[in-house]
Amino acid sequence: MRLEGIEGRVAVVTGAGSGIGLRVAETLRAQGARVAGLDVNEQAAGVDLALTADVRDEAQVDAAFARAESDLGPVDVVVTCAGVFTPMATPDLGLDEWRRTIDINLTGTFLCARRGLGPMRERGYGRIVTISSGAGLDGGSEECAHYAASKGGVIALTKALAKEYVRDGVLVNVVAPRAVRTPMLDGMTDGMDELVPVGRIGEPDDVAAAVAFLCSAHASYVSGEVVVLNGGWW
Repeated sequence: MRLEGIEGRVAVVTGAGSGIGLRVAETLRAQGARVAGLDVNEQAAGVDLALTADVRDEAQVDAAFARAESDLGPVDVVVTCAGVFTPMATPDLGLDEWRRTIDINLTGTFLCARRGLGPMRERGYGRIVTISSGAGLDGGSEECAHYAASKGGVIALTKALAKEYVRDGVLVNVVAPRAVRTPMLDGMTDGMDELVPVGRIGEPDDVAAAVAFLCSAHASYVSGEVVVLNGGWW
């Protein structure tokens, strides 16, 4: 289905090398957007412009956005999909892993959203969609305190940005999926399908569809919302 308001827009999607980010980039491109895919790893085809950058690094983020603006035009849409999760019990959780998780999942989201916000505000139009997790709402399962903290921070950050910029024409929302079948969760989702009321865990397509809606003209009255995707889990 073609969604109004996406065709011709310039979008930056982080974490576009695989999983949710890849599918979001492909979906926005199929809807007519010009997509710059930003990832820490080299990417396959599927975007208009592939950029390599570490979202924890402010200079790399700024350079990537500048390249997107130079090659594709002013950025209208930012979707922050870059994220990491390594299960680890709290007594074993060292500061290095805590900081890595917070830096990528939360600080990376902040840096990319902030870089997009200024120009959007000046033009009076923008869409920012962040990717959190069900763990950011209920603490998740065992061995994910660091991940839950980072994703809860993403939700709070998104709501704060939505309040700050909604009057400038910039709508900011967050999608919070439960378990999604991605390389990041490889081997962790076995046997989960039967636990979900709809009979399956999430797929990247489910998240991409929600993101596309929030980036479209059909969501022009939506800002500061948490869109929970959990198959009726709770």
